[in-house]
Amino acid sequence: PLGGNDFFAPVDQTNIILVSFYSSIYIKMNWERCAPAGHTLTLSIVHLDLEDSHDCENDALEVGRVFANGILISKLCGKKSTEQLQASVNPSLRSPSGGCLSLTFQTDYSNTEQHTGFRAFYTVQAVDCGDPDLPDLLALTEEHPLTTYTHNISLKCLTKFYQLSGHGKYHAVCMYYVHFCGMNEEFFSFERVFGGERARLKQIPWQLLMKEPKRGGASLISDRWALTAAHVVDGLETKKLKFYGGMIDVQDINAVIMETEKIIIHPDYARKVSDKDRSTFDNDIALVKMSERVPLSFNIRPVCLPEKSAGPVMKEATGTVSGRFLQYAHLEENLKVPCFQSPMKVTDNMFCAGGDGADSCQGDSGGPLFLPMLGTGAPNKPYRLEGIVSWAPSDKCGDEEFKGYYTKVQNYLGWIRETMEKN
Repeated sequence: PLGGNDFFAPVDQTNIILVSFYSSIYIKMNWERCAPAGHTLTLSIVHLDLEDSHDCENDALEVGRVFANGILISKLCGKKSTEQLQASVNPSLRSPSGGCLSLTFQTDYSNTEQHTGFRAFYTVQAVDCGDPDLPDLLALTEEHPLTTYTHNISLKCLTKFYQLSGHGKYHAVCMYYVHFCGMNEEFFSFERVFGGERARLKQIPWQLLMKEPKRGGASLISDRWALTAAHVVDGLETKKLKFYGGMIDVQDINAVIMETEKIIIHPDYARKVSDKDRSTFDNDIALVKMSERVPLSFNIRPVCLPEKSAGPVMKEATGTVSGRFLQYAHLEENLKVPCFQSPMKVTDNMFCAGGDGADSCQGDSGGPLFLPMLGTGAPNKPYRLEGIVSWAPSDKCGDEEFKGYYTKVQNYLGWIRETMEKN
């Protein structure tokens, strides 16, 4: 028989006989076996023939889990067949992961019927952890991996628009891969807003549209957030709004529908002011958080935020503005301040742009003005959201003398990042 207490059972050993004898004198013997971390110890009794008595007070075999006070799993005496042991006793004789079992055999002075004692063996097995409960966007790289203790499993993000990011060996999440922002499938054709041409699917994949309770646009900037003009969502902060993306037809039944979780208007925007009483559209910017991750694809993916720079926003380059009918036009910045006569106050948080017979119009509000010009982007020159359609005289849409004002996004980079982090 094995002697000694409190030692670890060898891993990968099975069918080790513990004891098979009967004493003609009083004896009490105790064994303890402990499983290593990530393993369980299972005891199997294959033969039991002891003197039977009330509450097994004469002869007994006790199996317990070893804790501070110990837990008795089973107390046995009498005679049981192998089938009875397998059905009603052995299934419970298992330690927790890394835990211990104790086996105590006690007999009195008598063995008048020549009982043969007991036989038992233990096995030590690695715990099967099972398939992990994976967080959003993570998946196993193989369908049925080996998941026993110490075996590694391989994970992947569900789409190429995410990359694996981890903190430590056992923690991984899929983060939106920012290097995929501002990318599209270029068609290199001149496409309309006013005087513009119609976009094609995948060409402006960050463009979002709102149909009700008013029409407007927005730009996707991550898989949960979009930017729009404050005046588009002013007064609607407590409502569940729907934005549509991944389409070029507002009636497209395959459009991606996003419901808002939170709408955050810039704190310095003058809210709930009527059109006739409004004197400025300063700080005309709002963040929209979607209730669920947007399923990024080639049809719908974010635009990059701009880089902070001095001087003109568009740097004498041509940009592109897109609107609610998925039309776009190419515009240039107008450096004249103000660029048209209006009682509205113009600030450094806005800039003016327009083109020959092309401009954003009413209903395009909240939509993007981005650089470089559509059709000229590249992996090392992604499209960046420089402006948000803000305001212009509605009755002069497309007039060469009346351009439109756009919210200067680069002035709000700190507010955007801080707000997203806190919400």
